[in-house]
Amino acid sequence: MNKVVSKISIIFLLLISRLPMVIHYWFSNFLYILLFKIVKYRKKVVLKNIEIVYPSHSKSQKTELARNYYLYLSQLIVEVVKGFTISKKELQKRISVDNLNIYDELFNKNQSAIVALGHNGNWEWICRHASMVSKHKLYVAYKPLSNPFFDKLMAKTRTAFGMQQIAMNNVGRFIIEHKNEAFLLILISDQKPSNPKNGIWVDFFKTKTSFLPGLEKLSLKYNLPIYFHEVKRVKRGYYRCKIHHLLNPLDYQKEGSITQKYARHLEKMIVEQPETWLWSHNRFKHKFDI
Repeated sequence: MNKVVSKISIIFLLLISRLPMVIHYWFSNFLYILLFKIVKYRKKVVLKNIEIVYPSHSKSQKTELARNYYLYLSQLIVEVVKGFTISKKELQKRISVDNLNIYDELFNKNQSAIVALGHNGNWEWICRHASMVSKHKLYVAYKPLSNPFFDKLMAKTRTAFGMQQIAMNNVGRFIIEHKNEAFLLILISDQKPSNPKNGIWVDFFKTKTSFLPGLEKLSLKYNLPIYFHEVKRVKRGYYRCKIHHLLNPLDYQKEGSITQKYARHLEKMIVEQPETWLWSHNRFKHKFDI
């Protein structure tokens, strides 16, 4: 039964995806009401995260940020659905990159690198757009979804314009096998590790927070420089990226220093446009006194 429901749901989403963007955003208004006012999707988690990040905000300020987040989350969801069938031309119109020449220079040196992203803005669109404009071969580390039908749909969507997926537990082997190839490896590294003992603890909004270790460990082990994508929403459905050279691994040998620098860039991006970060993720669940 679940198999049938999943297939019907995917067919329905693909049909909906082909509707004009204006209709998607019209529907997002109803989705906002559903998520924020009726279902109250992960609202306790959202408010807890806001309290940790902005403890000095007034109650009305915190409520306003939560409201703006759910408005954006609703728009993000319909953008992801639209992404199932979006054309290259449409996506190129909606994403811009300020200084792509940074990667061109790396490619000319046959140099690979790690691209560090956060869950800001429409990271799905950002990754797919990068595969269209980069001279490098582009790969993204991912965690397979529990539903195999939706996992297949997301894989087909992400790889439609040239990007390839690598399961997280295969990333190390992939780097070794492609050591002579110029590639960019995208790591979205701002979520908590499943086991906090395996994470790297750094200061994040004045709170000891456990981060995924892959960004730092892969950079050091395979001597890969890290670049950070600062993502801003220009207006509804339009995003701009600015590339920052985060670091060269040999300059940061102290454990945690790479992850701390990533966290600082992430903080700055969140402060500048807070509603576009994934507040519904239970980011501060783990406590430092483990």
